[in-house]
Amino acid sequence: MDLTYNNHFLRTGKIKTFFFIGLCCLIAANSFGQQQRPKVGLVLSGGGAKGIAHIGILAAMEEAGLTPDYITGTSMGSIVGGLYAAGYSAAELKALVKRLDWGELLSNRIPFDKVTFEEKPYYGRYLLDFYVKGKKLQLPKGIIEGQGLMELFSSLTRPVHGITDFNNLPIPFACVGSNIVTGEPLLLNKGSLAMSMRASMAIPSIFTPVRIDDHLLVDGGLLRNMPVSEVIDMGADIIIGVFVSNDLDPEENLTSAVSILSQAAFITSAMDSRQQLAMCNVLIQPNLDGFATGSFNMASQILERGEEAGKAYVEIFRHLADSLRQFGPPRTVVKPVIQNEYIFDDVQVEGTDVIEKEFVLGKLQVKTGTSVSIDHIEERIRLIYGTLYFEKIWYEILGPKGHRILKISVVEHPRSQLRFSYHYDSENKGGIIANATLRNVLLKRSRLILEADLASYPRVTIDYFKYVGKNQNVALQTTGVYLKNELPAYDSIGNLNSLFSTNYATAGLRLQTTKFQSSAFGVEAKLSYMGLKPKIADEFLRSISKIQYSSTAFSLYYQFDNMNDRYFPTKGFKSEIRLSKTTRSSGKAEFGDTLTIRDEELGELLFTSSISAADVMILPIIPLNQRLSLLGKMRLRLSNLPANTLNLGDYDFIGGFTPGVINANEYLGVGTREFGLANYFYAKLGLQYKVRNNLYLQGIFNYLDAEHPVTWIYPNADVGKLGDRYSRFGYGGAVGFSSPIGPISFSFAKDHYRERWRASLMIGFTY
Repeated sequence: MDLTYNNHFLRTGKIKTFFFIGLCCLIAANSFGQQQRPKVGLVLSGGGAKGIAHIGILAAMEEAGLTPDYITGTSMGSIVGGLYAAGYSAAELKALVKRLDWGELLSNRIPFDKVTFEEKPYYGRYLLDFYVKGKKLQLPKGIIEGQGLMELFSSLTRPVHGITDFNNLPIPFACVGSNIVTGEPLLLNKGSLAMSMRASMAIPSIFTPVRIDDHLLVDGGLLRNMPVSEVIDMGADIIIGVFVSNDLDPEENLTSAVSILSQAAFITSAMDSRQQLAMCNVLIQPNLDGFATGSFNMASQILERGEEAGKAYVEIFRHLADSLRQFGPPRTVVKPVIQNEYIFDDVQVEGTDVIEKEFVLGKLQVKTGTSVSIDHIEERIRLIYGTLYFEKIWYEILGPKGHRILKISVVEHPRSQLRFSYHYDSENKGGIIANATLRNVLLKRSRLILEADLASYPRVTIDYFKYVGKNQNVALQTTGVYLKNELPAYDSIGNLNSLFSTNYATAGLRLQTTKFQSSAFGVEAKLSYMGLKPKIADEFLRSISKIQYSSTAFSLYYQFDNMNDRYFPTKGFKSEIRLSKTTRSSGKAEFGDTLTIRDEELGELLFTSSISAADVMILPIIPLNQRLSLLGKMRLRLSNLPANTLNLGDYDFIGGFTPGVINANEYLGVGTREFGLANYFYAKLGLQYKVRNNLYLQGIFNYLDAEHPVTWIYPNADVGKLGDRYSRFGYGGAVGFSSPIGPISFSFAKDHYRERWRASLMIGFTY
């Protein structure tokens, strides 16, 4: 049966009535002596974001009552075509495209709120990130791993997870990938539909390649962007092609080395596409001028262009459908039932090497023989990925009802990781951070971090984290921190009159929960040491050569953090409740004449009784609309510590934009770490406006009170002054920019009771 038409008329969008009649007559003429219904093949090309226009053509075919018998696709065409073949309607695909967060899907970064709580202190703080395999740095094979896409594909295709032959999908389907090793196109029509779609769209150097069996695959558009031959081989007689990509650029556009190189890379694909396009009976090329392959932020507009193109073909689709009905009713597409609850006979883990399967099974928390919701499975998959042990993780539900198998597939990260970043802020100067992260090196299910901040104020951190228990719901953590900084002292009106160089060291051991992605509670024991030497001193302090203080404390704590970003969150909630007791404290002061006064001689200068303290912090960020967020923060500290002693490690130091040391908190408008307080209340309220995807404006009001509500809650609290008063308030603003080289912000603020405005510049990855 030969159905080759003049494609020029068909792709102009100005379809003539005689062409409808010609098409119908041609089919009718061939019907004599032919009993089988001619098969319609739909071919969807690649084209990145422009492939969203395919949905408009599908909608037009549905309106006309025309159902394809076979579908092939490449890259974005494989995603739209694969989901349609699995039973999704054009309306469902349209709704999906509109609700997706394309920026998150196409990012290589795990959203901050999806990182497990124990990894949050380190995640998102580094500019460069390398894995080490053997003795060699493992450079990334692509910018984007595509975990977000795999999660999406796993979820959307779960009604057909058990169908491993794509000919058995509601509509038979195949897509194309490119074997980057052999340089040959590979037809993907068996196995995992989700993985096949992911492989077909793996744009070289943008997305990492996908391994399927013995093939290392990248974007099929590299070799076969318009798989017409493949749909003919499947049995299609009438070929409807939708092409959203471009041909080679004319000579006048080849004006740079980049344009020449890009043209050279696509010559093979473009020449092949010309041959494939010539085999289409109906060729549709939507008008996508002004859109690029990366225009996912314009998904709605691209969809509209696709719908416009589809409307121009509704009549020809309708006449074709009517003609095909001579051979019987059209193909019936039954979308498989999407279950939300499953009972599994077995749970399998595939792809582990260094990491134990028991680690995955324990974190997954899926019991065989009991009902499990898909929400639970996907939540636990995200939690496992958030541990940062894995490069990719996805799931499939296999087997018929009554014999269900949950299959978890993983790709492990190498055990060793090197991370580097930089930071500068005008209050704490700058530095270079080097981090080595080693997983499963000392013990199984463990993570060791060694980090050094090579800075004007250096810091060294050692952090060892070990999951324990069958389900890894609990962990032991031991940490050690050393930092060197400066502690200023101010007079009552905010003038600097003393400055100490400080050495601070702490060693801690904690037992905490790890069951939840965004929260943890536990117990901690901590040893602390602080040493101070005057650099600038008043007459009394000038005679002191050194002050040393050490303590032992135990605490119970609960922490929660589901912020969607570390530096510029637009929504989320963060909180901490900590009850602590210092059971031992001691100190000494050394004077210039070598006279040493020990703690028993310091009298009121050192509080040696046990210190009880309660700290509560809540930080909500509430989105008011897509661009505007309400910023809030409240912190309350209560303790039995006197207001003025040498127990410097037990005070909070308040003041500045980025206090930068342990036991320090912000208050905008005064000097850095200006107030040392044992009891206080702090509140901040502001608005943040997202000007663009990476530019933010903030207006902030903050309030600090050392007396109320402290004394209302704890009447025996010893209240210290905030300079010349007990309460203060200030106001200011900030401009923030999330740049490719890290966050940048400029902040300014004024304390209401002082004349001076203060400002701060922050560049890079602060703590």
